[in-house]
Amino acid sequence: MKLLNYLRKKAFWTLDKLRGEQIKRGYQSIKKIDLMDSSDPYIKKYQNKVWLELKNHACNTTEFYKEFREKKFIEFPVISKNDIKENQGKFMSRKFRKEDLIQMSTSGSTGTPFVCYQDVNKKKRVNAEIIYYSEKVGYEVGKNLSYIRTVVKQNKKSEFKQFLQNQTLLQCEKLNDEGIRELIRKLEEVSKNGSITLLAYASTYTAIKDYAKRNGIKSFANCHIGGVISGSEMLYDSTREAIKKLFKTEVVSRYSNEENGVIGQDEGINNTFTVNEADYLVEILDDDGQRVPDGTLGRIVVTDFFNYAMPMIRYDTGDMGAIITKSVNGREKKVICNFSGRKVDLIYDTSSNALSPHVITNAMWSFPDIKQFQFIQKGKNKYLLKLNLDGNFQRSAEIIATLKNILGDKARIDIEKVEEIPVLASGKRRYIVNEWGK
Repeated sequence: MKLLNYLRKKAFWTLDKLRGEQIKRGYQSIKKIDLMDSSDPYIKKYQNKVWLELKNHACNTTEFYKEFREKKFIEFPVISKNDIKENQGKFMSRKFRKEDLIQMSTSGSTGTPFVCYQDVNKKKRVNAEIIYYSEKVGYEVGKNLSYIRTVVKQNKKSEFKQFLQNQTLLQCEKLNDEGIRELIRKLEEVSKNGSITLLAYASTYTAIKDYAKRNGIKSFANCHIGGVISGSEMLYDSTREAIKKLFKTEVVSRYSNEENGVIGQDEGINNTFTVNEADYLVEILDDDGQRVPDGTLGRIVVTDFFNYAMPMIRYDTGDMGAIITKSVNGREKKVICNFSGRKVDLIYDTSSNALSPHVITNAMWSFPDIKQFQFIQKGKNKYLLKLNLDGNFQRSAEIIATLKNILGDKARIDIEKVEEIPVLASGKRRYIVNEWGK
């Protein structure tokens, strides 16, 4: 197996060399900038260069951006998923034929389909991101990458392609005890000839943690996991620590999405994502589109320097967070902190103060009888807590008192007992939902 992995690695980089070494050069660029302080003049010079190249391309080859040729970066509009969905043709570059592009699909946190396109060079840049950031937990080209996810037509790969790339897609439709037992069996099978790198949603790792706790399992000794990567959702500290012990390996959380790539990854500080400054410019804006001071919670807006097929300039990801400068392994780096997930999943207390979703999740840790929960804001002072429970739950009054301590005394909280919190088509569960519309 080691020989086969070595041959895969040699073949990968040889093929990249024959095709112009775009992945290698992207990897080297990402690594070079990641190892610098964010204040290094080289980064500003580099970002100005790639921004001007992107601007010239976008303004000269797309309908949407043609009117901004003379505008400064800060004068470009902030765009959303809906803007792109409603005007997709205007965002597409005339330099590319649609049939030559890679279609990227995501259901989004609300289950609303969203499609964008990447050119081949952008896709290679994302490959470079995945290689570089996965190496931080022990991965190297040729070794196995195993993805736990709901396998649908949009992300399914042929068995032959999985073999060539040494990737494994592990179905995760059911995260009950039976489903997780089968998942662990598959992990044991995949890793029997050598350690693998594991990627999944944070909620999947939480389900694995809860399964182990319910069944008194201290470790999955027959799973040989070299590193664990969590993406797309908040990875809570309790889940991270449990997964570290269960798989006896390091765990990192990655801030990424389907439409862009790897925007950041945490490193030593939980859920504090070091920004990939080689490939993205990240801004934090308020609801009026103005930049907020460092450390202030706001909308995460990303400019993707390398998608020329469908330029995404000042793209509102729908996520919330703040940016600060922090020491990361001896480097002063820009990091995204106070990551709060989807903007629609922010909730508000009875005084209309925005709350990060994890304040509710942290409160639920005191109630181990709860298998799953979903907290929904229905109105200004109206909330619904759906609970999937084991046995007879006798602590409703206590849990309401705990939540009122967070939300305010005027909070009206209803509890509904359910059999299951539904999984979205993406494989994610929404633990915190805002139906109020604020």
